[in-house]
Amino acid sequence: MEIHVFAAVLFAAMLHAGWNTLVKAGSDKLVSTTLVAAGGGLIAFPLIFIAPLPAVDSWPYLLASAIIHIGYFTAIVLLYRNADLSVAYPVTRGSAPLLATIIAAFSLGEIPTGLALAGALSLSCGILWLATDGIRKGGLDRTTLFVALINAGIIALYTVVDGAGGRLSQHSISYNIWLEFLDGILFVPIAIVMRGRSIIHPLMTQWKTAFLGGGAAFASYGIAIWAMTEAPIGHVAAVRESSVFFATLFGAVLLGEKFGRSRYIAAAFVAVGLAALRYG
Repeated sequence: MEIHVFAAVLFAAMLHAGWNTLVKAGSDKLVSTTLVAAGGGLIAFPLIFIAPLPAVDSWPYLLASAIIHIGYFTAIVLLYRNADLSVAYPVTRGSAPLLATIIAAFSLGEIPTGLALAGALSLSCGILWLATDGIRKGGLDRTTLFVALINAGIIALYTVVDGAGGRLSQHSISYNIWLEFLDGILFVPIAIVMRGRSIIHPLMTQWKTAFLGGGAAFASYGIAIWAMTEAPIGHVAAVRESSVFFATLFGAVLLGEKFGRSRYIAAAFVAVGLAALRYG
């Protein structure tokens, strides 16, 4: 992976961890998640009139991804109600890179090199080590663990769909603009159905949170989709999950969650994995 792509994906990882921290910090997880989806959609709305349309071949992927993202946002709401950010986030993101690599290998013929595969394994082991440490300390129950693993599968699925769709779009930025717009207009009505009209007031008044979280989500995934047009999907998916360490750090510093010695060991696995993916 070229150094500029690698650096961009690391920055995207930090942004991704940032908006997840925002959701976890909110007192109402459905409201916080909906604000992020709505904010991303609002940012995208004026841009759809400026950016060129994605190529027609990418439209089925775009629609499929928007539908898959409904499940992703719903799972986030369920996860952060009962689990620490520094535990739920690693479980969710830790399994996704390997799943995405496997799906991309079978569906797109992207066979990773030995070094890249070793890097993905090392990174996933480090991430899941974080999760195991958190589970031992009571940061995640069995039901929430099940939801986290389901969401990992959802993440892997939409990653491969958007990697392929972004390449077919001939304009990855436009692809992301339309995806964020569709995410907003699809998820907000679902949130209103789930909660009722009482959710409308916070959506109207907490516009700063919406634009901060939505902006981070918009930029983060836009970078990821672009990166998947420049590098193998499995590589990008794995490097992007370094967001786990940003989330763990944010959880410790901003939310007062515990960060012990074993998590530093996990960090070493992730560092080795990132280095292997950089040169694999």
